[in-house]
Parts: sequence; C-alpha cells; structure tokens
Amino acid sequence: MKNWMVALGGVLGYFGLVFLYTLGAYLLVRSPPWVRFLFGYSSLSIFAGLLARTFGWAPVSRILLVEIILIGGAVLFAVYRAFFSKKPEKDSSEEVPSDGNRVRQDEKTQTALPSGEDSFPVSTVREDIAKLLDEGLPVLVYGPTGSGKTSEVVMGCLRPEASGRPGNAIVLICCSDGMEDYDLLNRPVPVSPAEKARSLRAMAFEHPEVEIGSLSRLFGDWDRAEGPLRSAFRRASGGERLTVVFDELNRSSTSALNLILKAIDPVLGHYELFDFTTGERFASPLDRLVFCATCNMGDGYGQTRELDWSLLDRFPGMVFMDYDARLEKRILLDMGVLPDMADRMMHVALSLREAYRMGSLSAPLSTRHLKNWGKMVADGADPERIARYLWVDRLVMHDRQGLPDREQVRGVQEVLARTFGAVKEAG
Repeated sequence: MKNWMVALGGVLGYFGLVFLYTLGAYLLVRSPPWVRFLFGYSSLSIFAGLLARTFGWAPVSRILLVEIILIGGAVLFAVYRAFFSKKPEKDSSEEVPSDGNRVRQDEKTQTALPSGEDSFPVSTVREDIAKLLDEGLPVLVYGPTGSGKTSEVVMGCLRPEASGRPGNAIVLICCSDGMEDYDLLNRPVPVSPAEKARSLRAMAFEHPEVEIGSLSRLFGDWDRAEGPLRSAFRRASGGERLTVVFDELNRSSTSALNLILKAIDPVLGHYELFDFTTGERFASPLDRLVFCATCNMGDGYGQTRELDWSLLDRFPGMVFMDYDARLEKRILLDMGVLPDMADRMMHVALSLREAYRMGSLSAPLSTRHLKNWGKMVADGADPERIARYLWVDRLVMHDRQGLPDREQVRGVQEVLARTFGAVKEAG
C-alpha cells in the first residue's frame, strides 16, 4: 500500500511539474522584457552553480556566495529597469485603430497635396507592353479593376495613331462565362420568322417539285455565324496581320480556355486552329498573329476562373498594370477639371488606395470611378457631396443586410472633408 501511494504521488508530482512548467512558459512569454531577462539570467546562474557543485570546481559556500551576488544584482537591475528608468511615451499612432480610424490615419500620412505630374511616380507599363508586342510575343496584362488595362492596351499600344507606328488590325474578343468554344468558331444566332420565310420562298422557287411542308422542316430556328477567333485565323491565313485581344480572359468557360490554349500555342513555326464544327483547319505564320489578354486576379472577382499553368505558360510576357496617377490626372484635366481640384481629387484617390492596401477598405478607388467623379465635378458638382453617391459605398464593407460599414464611411468622409474643406472655406 505504501509503495502504491508513493508511485501515485510520483505520477501526480510529474504531471504537476509539467503543468507548472507550461504555465510558467506561458506567463513568461506574455511578461515584460525585464522579467524574461531576469528569468533567463537566474536560470543560467543556477545551472552554472549546479555544474560547479557536481564537478567540484569550488566549495559550496563560495558557489552560494557567487549565486547570491549574481542573482541579487540581476534582481536590482530588473527592479531599476521596471520602476526607475524613464519609459518612452507611447505614441498614439501605435494603437491599433478601427477600420474607420485607420482610413483617417492613412490619410494623415499624406497631408501634402500632390502638385504637378512630377509628384507622381513614372509608369513604364505601356512602353513595356508595346516592346513585348513588337517582338510578337503573347502578353497577359493583369491588374485591379478599372485600371485601364483594355483601354491602355488597345488604345495606347496597338492603334497606329496612338503608338506612332504601323500596326495590325485589332480583333477584340470580350470573354464571358457563357462563351463556349463553338462561339469562337461558329456561334449560333437566332433566325427571325421573316428571314426564315424569305429563305423558304427562295428554296420553294428553286425546287418547285418539293412540297412546301418538307422544305419548312429543313429550316430550324437557329443559324451559324462565324466566330471572332475563326475569323481572325481565316484572315491571317489569307495574308492579313492581326492582333487578337482576349478581354477578361479568365471569365471564359473551360472549353473556350482549352480552345484558346491550343490556338496560341505555336506548331512547327505557325499558329493553327481546328474548327471542329466544320472540320476545317486554319494555319497562319507567327508574324501574322499577335495575341494579348487582360484579366483580373485575386479575391473579390466573381465568375472568374483561375488560369492554369499550361495556359499561363503560353504567355511569355506577363505585365501587372496598376493605377497610373499621371495618366489619371491628365484625364481629369482633359475633362475640364481645374488643376488645383485635380490635385485634390488625386490626393483622395491615392490616400484611399493606400488604405485599401492596408486592409481598411474592401475596394480601391478605380480609374473608372475617378473619371465619373471628374465628369461630375467638371460640370459643377460639389466633389465631396457627389462622391457619396458615386463611389463611397463601393469602397466600404457591407453587412449581411447590405448596410455599409458606418466607421469606414465616416473615415472616407473625413478624408474628403480634410481635402476639400479649404476649397469650401475659400469659396
């Protein structure tokens, strides 16, 4: 019985030590730095004393004296650091703010309004894309929504009047979830009753021996029209030079993506397209076709598909296009916005985009919304008031019932008030 009690006490003592050690480690991690220093220093001192006692390096009295001096000095040093040393004042900016406060603090970091194009970073994205396209390389341009990917590629890099060099004819294919592979080859189109009747009369005139009822069964309610990708390959095989732009590529269906993957993959020095609806095959030399695509990547984009590595590998050029502040200011000035007002609007856009990158907003202020805002301001609208109805609710988070987050809305409104307050006071 006595041995059983001793064994039970040993087991309970072991688990008690494990519990105390775990609790001590947890409290130690959450303790101030001076407590962790004292604990570590004292533990090393005791461990060194045990080693000295085990190997007989010094008498026990001398070891205890040294331990008392070392641990006592550490305790005095820790007490001095904890209670007598001057503590640095806590900066209020280090406090973790709420979403609305964080929007306001992000705006405070950019108090100086940008003035002139030299205050904005220089973007070389257009030149980079143009250089890749000049080499005949397929290019994938991705970036946030409303950053001008399609307009910059089509208007800025491909059109001859914009680039200052001879260019290819442009075939723009707007991709969507409902677009299948046959839509790119021979897409079905409905036949109107009037067109069906005209075709039936013409067929009856050519074949009077056939009954009209039998001829009517030959015509359905649908016809076929040549798809954009088949048209591009047919024209290129005939000698034309074309640039095919797939807008919003990752919104295509799986079958359409598989067809595009095969079409842009060079085969023995040429591009090849097989039309399974007719059995025809089109081949074009590499220098007659240039492929370019745009897409949005990341969370927050519905009805999009993740592009697999095999398709991404078909695009040697992959360029990220962010918002171009210099271009956006020129757009505002071209709309008739006064220079000072354009600077303030760009200041708001840059501040809110920085807040979005910090996780304080659910969306950035896009170029598209900035253009709509500039159009209203150029027509005389109050920039602070009209922003509430144009884009403020687009940037903030919403609850399950669709109500916008009040703190974030208040933070955005304070950014607008600080930016345009001086204008109202001057007015």
